[in-house]
This record gives sequence, C-alpha cells and structure tokens, in this order.
Amino acid sequence: YYGMVREVDDHIGEVLKRLEHLGLTQNTLVIFTADHGEMLGSHGLVSKMVFHEEAVHVPLLMRMPGAIRPGTVVKDPVSGLDLFATMLDYLGVQAPVRDGDSLRPLIQGRGKAGPDYRVAEWGTRHVPNYMVRTAEWKLMMADSPESKGVDALFDLRNDPYEMRNLLGDPADRSRHAGRAREMKDRLVEWLGRVQSPAIEGVKARKVA
Repeated sequence: YYGMVREVDDHIGEVLKRLEHLGLTQNTLVIFTADHGEMLGSHGLVSKMVFHEEAVHVPLLMRMPGAIRPGTVVKDPVSGLDLFATMLDYLGVQAPVRDGDSLRPLIQGRGKAGPDYRVAEWGTRHVPNYMVRTAEWKLMMADSPESKGVDALFDLRNDPYEMRNLLGDPADRSRHAGRAREMKDRLVEWLGRVQSPAIEGVKARKVA
C-alpha cells in the first residue's frame, strides 16, 4: 500500500514538473483527490466500507499560484461534489444548478457558502448507510428502523480517532441525545434536498 502511495506521489511530481516546463504553472488549477481512503488496520479493519475518518476522509490538494495561497488549510468538511463548482468559479464561469458549492470562499477565508455539514452514503445493509459530518461531530446511521446497522455518534474534537461511540452506552446516549437528533436533522434536510427515496426510513429510525 505504501509503495502504491509512493508511486502515485512520483507520478504527480512528473505532472507538476511538466506543467512548469511548458510554462503553464501560473494559470493551471491542479486538484489532487481520490474516491475513498483506506482503513489499513485501523479499528481492526481493512478496505473502505465504513465511515471512519481513515476511509471517508479522502485527500484533497489544490494548487494555483497567484490564486491559492501556499499552505492554506481548510478544516471544514467538504465533498467531491463541491469540485465542479470550485473549478468553474476559478475559471470565471457561472455554474449551473448543481449539488455542491464552490470551495473558493473557504480557501480565501471568507466563510462557507453552503451548509455546515457534508453527507456520505453507502448501499449496504450490514453497516450504517449514511454519515453526516460537521467540523466537530459525526453521525453514522442506518436507513430504516429494521436495519441491524449500529448507529454511532462521535465527538471529533475530543475523540479524533473515533474510539468512543456516544450512542453505545446508555448514559452517553442520554447525555448526547440532543446532539444526535441535531445531526439527524441535517441528514434529513439533505435527503429532502436531493429527493432521496430513503428519507422516510431515516426519519422513522430513532438515534436517541
């Protein structure tokens, strides 16, 4: 796995050197990203079929000299759906109606244009189907009352490695019930916005 990472790193370096050789560096927006991460043994798991940070927090690097200040770090949750609007924004092209928001305001420190959360989904019955994440909280939940998936709430600020499911212990669950419902409300809002057929099942499932 680490050898594959090194190989990708070397090839990306070749792309960047070629842009410099052709004199295109100053007016080229370069975006490096991926579709998923890899558990790589964390939590005793491999592959990607969960919503822990190692799998769902994918690389996203951007470079455009003169437009993006080197060393800029955006800590807000973002999505691959935001990239289309971001590219058009930097190109000066009006984006059509679409899912996702331009990341340019965040990159320039002007705040977020869209909601304070992002959603991921997974089509299986054995693990939670949905994840909704803000900068500090993450809720993983299944899509119906009948699902055997285990719901989970994590305080990412105080538990960045997601070691304590705040819905797993009755005392924790009671203490954080309000937060769990707030996160579920965000998910329901998103499901309604994208007209998901799963919305009624999610509404019916109790997280606290």
